[in-house]
Amino acid sequence: MRHRSLLLSVLAACAALGLVGCASAPPPPPPPPVPRAVTVYPERNHNQARQNKDTSECQNTASAQASSSESWAYIFTACMSGRGYAVR
Repeated sequence: MRHRSLLLSVLAACAALGLVGCASAPPPPPPPPVPRAVTVYPERNHNQARQNKDTSECQNTASAQASSSESWAYIFTACMSGRGYAVR
């Protein structure tokens, strides 16, 4: 009987400690930084219609794959560079 009482006391203490941790949840993460502005320059004599199409497709790709504004800029830059543009 004494072991059962001790076990119940230990379980109650563990439960109480677990509840204390729940009351102090970590603060929410800070908002992502504002995306930086990028400028696209064609390096292969692309016309404006082609540049608009490539920009739209690379924006969609970056938006689908990125987890932050920094990774979005990296993915967008890589996509546009692969299509013959300089991104600054």
